[in-house]
Amino acid sequence: MENLFLVCLVPPISIVEDIDEIRTYISEKFNVHESLKRPAHITLYPPVKLSAYNAEKRFFKALTDASFSQPFTQVLRNFSSFPEHTFYLDVEQNDGLMSLEKQITKALQALKLIEKKEKFNPHLTLAFRDVKPPVFKQISAEFKDRKFKREFQVSSFSVYKHMDKRWQPFKEFHFKDPGTKPKTLSLFA
Repeated sequence: MENLFLVCLVPPISIVEDIDEIRTYISEKFNVHESLKRPAHITLYPPVKLSAYNAEKRFFKALTDASFSQPFTQVLRNFSSFPEHTFYLDVEQNDGLMSLEKQITKALQALKLIEKKEKFNPHLTLAFRDVKPPVFKQISAEFKDRKFKREFQVSSFSVYKHMDKRWQPFKEFHFKDPGTKPKTLSLFA
C-alpha cells in the first residue's frame, strides 16, 4: 500500500477561514478550483510516497527528531506570485521558520525520499495549476493594491496524509525544548 504524506504548517482555524474566503472568492470569480482541493498550508517538505511500514516508521521517527524547536511567530503579509502560474499569500521568512525547515530537511535527507529538494520559498497558495496566464494576470491585477496581514504562534508542525482523494490531518508534532534533545553519542568526541 502506497501512502502520500505532506509535512506542513497549518495556521489556526480563524486564519484558515480568512484564507478560505479569499480562495473561494478567487475560485468563483476566475473559475480556478485546484487550490480548494488542498488545506490552507505552508509546505515544509514536499509530498512523499511511502510504500512500506518500515519506511513510514523511519519517516515519523525522523520528524520526531526534527521537532526540537522554539516556538515562533509567523506572519502572513500581502500577496505575491510565481509569475504566470501560482498566486499566493506571502509568508515572511524568520529564523524560527527557516530553522524548522532546515531541521526537517536534514532529518529526512538520510531517507532519500526525493532526489533534489528545491530551495525553500515559503508561501501559502491561493491559486495554482489550473491558472492560465491571462487569468493569472487578472488575479494579480485585482489583488495588487490589496493588503493582508495575519500572524500566529507556531509551536508544532503537521503531517497530512492523502486519503479518499483529499489531504487529511494525520499527525501533529508539538515542539520540544531544544535543550532536552539527546546528544548524539560518538566514540571520538
